[in-house]
Amino acid sequence: MNKQVNNEWLKEYQEFMNSDTTSVPDELTKNIFSKMTLLLKPNAWMIFLKIIAIHLVIGTLSLGICHQFGLNPFHTESSLADWFMQIGGHGFCMIACGILFLGFSLSAAGFFLTIEEIKVLRNTQFLQTLALSIFSLGLLAAVGAELALTITGLWLFGTFLGGFLATEVIWQIRQRG
Repeated sequence: MNKQVNNEWLKEYQEFMNSDTTSVPDELTKNIFSKMTLLLKPNAWMIFLKIIAIHLVIGTLSLGICHQFGLNPFHTESSLADWFMQIGGHGFCMIACGILFLGFSLSAAGFFLTIEEIKVLRNTQFLQTLALSIFSLGLLAAVGAELALTITGLWLFGTFLGGFLATEVIWQIRQRG
């Protein structure tokens, strides 16, 4: 930047600082500050509602590639679950499917959330992941999933791993970008 442009900016800044700011209505100032507060300090509940909306779509799509608890909404023949079973058995399959189920959703959510929302998600990730996992289990049970305590526990463990990993990766990506 050349010196003339720099001096011009400095002059305009000084004019701004010396201007009469009493002409701005109080209502406008309050409105701007409230909107800025919402943008800079988003509500964790609103973030959770956004994530649920994204999760309903992504979670349903993920069932097309990894059938979980006997659910196959798209009636596909092959599933990652079959491959996971061959690698490490039913327990490994449930952990891996849980990781994918929640990991895909939170990864996708990272592209729709602002950096401030991701920061709040990261600060509340245990509660957000727990609530999203329980919400998902409830929906899966409501549509006829075959749940057994041990298998469900392994799946929940996988959702926690997937949720934490996805949140951390998205945070790192968006923080640098």
